[in-house]
Amino acid sequence: MDALSESPTTARSARKNYRQIESGNARLRALAGVAAALAAGGACGNPLHDALRFALDLLSFDEGLVIGLDGHAPVVRYSLGGVLPEGARPVDNGVMRVISQDGGQPLVRDSSGSRLGIGRVDGVGTEVLVPLRFGGTNNGLLVLVSKRVVAAPSQDDLDALRVIGVMIGAALLVSSEVLSPAVVDDKLDFLTPRELQVFALLPRGLTNAAMAEELGIATGTVKTHVERILNKLGLEDRTQAAVRAADYGYGE
Repeated sequence: MDALSESPTTARSARKNYRQIESGNARLRALAGVAAALAAGGACGNPLHDALRFALDLLSFDEGLVIGLDGHAPVVRYSLGGVLPEGARPVDNGVMRVISQDGGQPLVRDSSGSRLGIGRVDGVGTEVLVPLRFGGTNNGLLVLVSKRVVAAPSQDDLDALRVIGVMIGAALLVSSEVLSPAVVDDKLDFLTPRELQVFALLPRGLTNAAMAEELGIATGTVKTHVERILNKLGLEDRTQAAVRAADYGYGE
């Protein structure tokens, strides 16, 4: 056989080996990137932003959250994309089930019943929930979201995400800079998860109708939520609420 010729089997094997090498390199980049971000602490911005971004890039997913624990209650520590904002308290049975499980196995699910997104009106997607396990306990959850249904991640990718979960879990426990979410007024604790979603959208200058469409609720319901937000926060009008929300980093 000509040395330059190549059988179909050999070509397939070469392509498979190349994909495996590239996948391995992607996992190494994600692990190294998360480790570097968390080691830098707050020196280069919010370390959870970079850690979450590396985890999303590994799966080519769109948006995600880092959920910590306030006592025994889950609270969003950082988020990217159209999901619950920082400070929100997720009301999602899957979140507590994964956090409460004995072990660190990730859960892959479709997002049809999820309550982690804001206004999921464009169909079903895929979510990967990774426990933030450190010291033998789950200290929170890393949630990675694809807006479309995709194949489940490989076991190698899930194993890499488990390691990332350990790193973030450790950081949440030992670093006060990482542990602290965006500075949130105590009054925000009185907002319901839906009110906090509306509050987070106010700096974007959306009309009630536009917010209603994004959240998948009625326009009148948005109006009611805005009125309750003003009352709870002691604000006079929508403009003041938008400025207050921007001060907390919402709407960026």
